[in-house]
Amino acid sequence: MRVLGAVVKIGLLGWDYSGIDPDGPALVEFGRERGHEMSFFTLEEITYRFGPDGVGVDVAGEPASAFDAVINRSKLYGDDWQDRVERLTMLDSVPGLRMFDPADAWVRGYSKFLMAQRLAAAGIPVPPVRSVTTLAEIEAAYEEWGPVVLKPSFGLRAQDVERIDDPKADQAVAEDLLARYATVVCQPFYPTAGGEYRITVAGTATPLNILKLPAAGTWRCKTMEGSSFERFDAPDELVDLSVRATRAMGLTLSGLDVLPHEDGYLVLEVNAVPGFLDLMGRDQHRQVLGGVFDWVETHTAG
Repeated sequence: MRVLGAVVKIGLLGWDYSGIDPDGPALVEFGRERGHEMSFFTLEEITYRFGPDGVGVDVAGEPASAFDAVINRSKLYGDDWQDRVERLTMLDSVPGLRMFDPADAWVRGYSKFLMAQRLAAAGIPVPPVRSVTTLAEIEAAYEEWGPVVLKPSFGLRAQDVERIDDPKADQAVAEDLLARYATVVCQPFYPTAGGEYRITVAGTATPLNILKLPAAGTWRCKTMEGSSFERFDAPDELVDLSVRATRAMGLTLSGLDVLPHEDGYLVLEVNAVPGFLDLMGRDQHRQVLGGVFDWVETHTAG
């Protein structure tokens, strides 16, 4: 039995070794400061072996069963996604190992269809969504909703997210997405001139919250595309909504994109691997990391 506050052996399942996700190594260092034995590895370093108890799992040459917990920031995107999901699921199935977060939650967090289904079932306000496979289905959505947004269900950093203001004029854009993804997410376009909120949930804490405003002449609220941002003191109802959405998705750490709406808020996305956790400086960065470890320590004890 683990005792809260005791030394715990924790693995950090990282994105990769390129440095594109500096928050993975930051979590490792923070865990060491908290007195834990920490290791960093990636999905590529998960291997299988047969033993007396069946198929065992190793991580970076060490039995996965030697770990008490794994903090998951792994990458499922890529042409080899089947292999990546398999490796994550094998690791998740190791008896006695606590995953933060498990494979099923991770796949849900990557899939926009699964996410919308789970959030709506939990009573979280989300935009209506439908799957489209033809231009005729896109036109039908446009007739019902007006301008729509198309995007792949498994997408990264808003790549291939397109706004369709006129199905005829924008036919080539729609055809291109359908040709590459076959089935595409379709939902109404909501004006973003007033910006959208990014609420970061770390365990039970919400220490990093900002308002993002689109750059002039654009509608996307993406900091990597020139959006401005400012610190935002989230009201209690938005904090509560964000924590409930995170728990509904089964996540420890999440970055929620939330749009203010005439009826309150719409949760656009619950990102399972939020980045830029140091966006507002060192103190808030450490609050996020601390929120993660508070949650992991509490749920690993006992």
